[in-house]
Amino acid sequence: MKDRVQELLERRNLLAHPMVVGLLSALVFAIVGLLLRGNPAAPAVAAVATLGAALLLTGAAQESAVFRLAAVLGQPASGHGTMTLVLLLAGRIATVAAIGAASEAGVLAALLAGPVVARFAPLLAAHWSAHEGSEDAAGLRAAALWCVLPLAVMLLAEGVAFVLLALAGAALAWIALLRFLRSRPGGFDELRAGALQQACELAFYLGASVGA
Repeated sequence: MKDRVQELLERRNLLAHPMVVGLLSALVFAIVGLLLRGNPAAPAVAAVATLGAALLLTGAAQESAVFRLAAVLGQPASGHGTMTLVLLLAGRIATVAAIGAASEAGVLAALLAGPVVARFAPLLAAHWSAHEGSEDAAGLRAAALWCVLPLAVMLLAEGVAFVLLALAGAALAWIALLRFLRSRPGGFDELRAGALQQACELAFYLGASVGA
């Protein structure tokens, strides 16, 4: 099961280039912020541009998974997929803009770390569900190590509370969504992995916005 889930995650770009996504996001936000420096709307515009760049890079694979899972779990023709996706994207824009309004260094650090930490979330869930052995545990540890550098950058940018609140937000989203999904029929597939990644990334930015 774990091998299948990891294969799906790689194909949907959850494993492919999280650091590249983070670097691109931070770069786009910095460029737009510089171009609009002094404009009160700059953080919001930069957040929209950042989200657009990330969607182009990943092909919106994770967002598509959120839409499809919400549509599957909701009532037919209920529009749950559309509503969920709109709320997700609006939440991403709002939280990133809030961090940017509070701290220029903080938002760049959070954008670097967010995709990397969120990529770890579905891997941890898949490993925990499958109860695999030491080889997969080693892979999970390697994925966790990828989180160290961007989190260290966040620590240097805004301090301990900034990092801890961001991680707490991601952890709470991880627990809450897994509990919700476990109460629904179906195994841990690519749609649930994508939704978990997106929920944790949004919650990571939300926690960071509180700590900025």
